[in-house]
Amino acid sequence: MKKLVITISIILLSCAGLYSQSDTDDKTVIVREKNVFVNPSDNEFVGKIGTAYAADPEKFGLDLSMNYIYNLDPYFVVGLEAGFYWISWENKLDDVNAGGAAYGTEEAETNIFTFPVFANAQVRLPFLREKIFVEPFITVGLGYSFMILDYTSDVENGTDFYSGFAWQIIFTAAYRLPRGSAVDFLFDLGYRDIGPEKNNVEIDMSGVVTRLGVRIYF
Repeated sequence: MKKLVITISIILLSCAGLYSQSDTDDKTVIVREKNVFVNPSDNEFVGKIGTAYAADPEKFGLDLSMNYIYNLDPYFVVGLEAGFYWISWENKLDDVNAGGAAYGTEEAETNIFTFPVFANAQVRLPFLREKIFVEPFITVGLGYSFMILDYTSDVENGTDFYSGFAWQIIFTAAYRLPRGSAVDFLFDLGYRDIGPEKNNVEIDMSGVVTRLGVRIYF
């Protein structure tokens, strides 16, 4: 009886070992790649630099943008954006006599620093990347802007603060680097409406925006 029990135990252990080996062989190891094209649950950080046009100053300026994006799925994402928009220019006020036969020019220098903040919703078309090699998407954002207007001249200096509602619509193309990379390159083209005001005086900073950027997954 004891020999029979030992024999049955050996047979059962052998079968279990064979099953375990077979089960292990059938398993496929999935390597999690840090890229939203493969794993849409990854969130993103996006940094951009470019230029934008403002209607009232009628000038282009430096535009910077930082974005945190939460991926709901491959087609719909939401995020927060903080930006910095700077325009600087000089105006010739008058010719002045510096003494004797020497003449100079009186000038005023103006700097406008704008800080827009947006809550963004984005729609993406990832399936097009196989056909046109880029992933296009469109962003709609609602937010608020804070603006500092600083001016200096030989006769007067001052600083004014403005604020107001802002919105934007941006079209983006994301270029996919080789598979396995955690970085994509972006190109933005869109329109941003910024109209900060103070004491019923509004300065229209609205205009076209164009930027280049990088997208990092984490």
